[in-house]
Amino acid sequence: MSSDPITRAGAVLVVLNLPVPDDRRAWAQAEALRDDGLRVTVVCPAIRGKIPGTESIEGIDVVYFRSFEGTGKLSTVAEGLWTAFAASRAAKRALRRLSGPRVLQVGNPPDVLFGLLAWARRKGYATAYDQRDAAPVLAASRAGFSRLAPFFRWCEGRALSFADVIVTPSVEQQERIGDLYGRDSVIVRTAEVLDASNPPVERAVDEERDITVLGYLGVIGEQDGVGDLIACVDLLRRDGVDGFRVEIAGDGPALAGARREADRLGLNDLVDFRGWLGRGEVEAFLDEIDAMIVPDPDIAFNHFCAMNKVTHAMARAIPVVLRPLRENVRLVSGSGIVAKDMSLEAFARAIVELLGLPPAARAKLGADLRDSFEQDLSWRTSGPRYVEAVSPLHRPS
Repeated sequence: MSSDPITRAGAVLVVLNLPVPDDRRAWAQAEALRDDGLRVTVVCPAIRGKIPGTESIEGIDVVYFRSFEGTGKLSTVAEGLWTAFAASRAAKRALRRLSGPRVLQVGNPPDVLFGLLAWARRKGYATAYDQRDAAPVLAASRAGFSRLAPFFRWCEGRALSFADVIVTPSVEQQERIGDLYGRDSVIVRTAEVLDASNPPVERAVDEERDITVLGYLGVIGEQDGVGDLIACVDLLRRDGVDGFRVEIAGDGPALAGARREADRLGLNDLVDFRGWLGRGEVEAFLDEIDAMIVPDPDIAFNHFCAMNKVTHAMARAIPVVLRPLRENVRLVSGSGIVAKDMSLEAFARAIVELLGLPPAARAKLGADLRDSFEQDLSWRTSGPRYVEAVSPLHRPS
């Protein structure tokens, strides 16, 4: 980071769950504001191999604060308190280094940075709140956290009250914010998908027969349905369905349990766990798969999510097989293979439907998804809308 004490107008973005540039949403937003002429600082945790300190990446200042990832209830609460303190301290320093118009944006979860937003507003800075997830709904959906849902709702309300601008990736979340709080929000659908212009590669013949590679990409938590995906693979195998394998890319608190279950069921020849993928590795993973599998179950939180794995697949013209979650169904616009209901059996039948499609039909399905992405979801659509809403250079004086 530059050592000059005062520099030009700019923006400070704070995220608590992932570092950049791994956090694609925050990184795309930072790049868009940089290209708008602002000096941009991103404050984020030093996890996933990042080292505490500061550095400049592609013209964006990044502050990695020392952090840890909580697993149980107490450690998760401790993580939230610590990250709120460390991130707030770093963000205030970064904002003080700027002159002229400036904006502070905080992204959730958790919604613990309302105090920072209030401080920034008192200082006369513009404030923005990026509600990535409906945190109270998530808390209510998780065992051990449901009793904390009222607290998360209170935090959410405070964050919203101190935000001049609210952005969210989900129509379901936009409607919830309007219904509960009477606030308008701006839909910023997805982060940039690198190399999205590349068509999906053709699959090679494996052991003298075509193998369809089904992919899962994302966080592996208790609400993400990877356990259901393992059970579904076992069901397909017992029903004699073959000609496929599953590649699971991601990390999270439920990963160890999913590995154990796949091993217990003897599915190691059908299921491969790839672990967390870095920035360049995601594109290679998307090149390898023939379809994206979205096993997320029927819990309230999942209906609000515009899931990255869905939009990444759509951008690459990769067919998507999913359960009928409201926001995901909205995303695929009638072009995905949607299970008839939320049951495991219905999801398995949807996978069989995908496996039975001839190559031309799969290609048409992927092309339709890509068209929907370009029309409604791409960063070319969301990026300018985001800059117009958040950049202090576009706000009325």
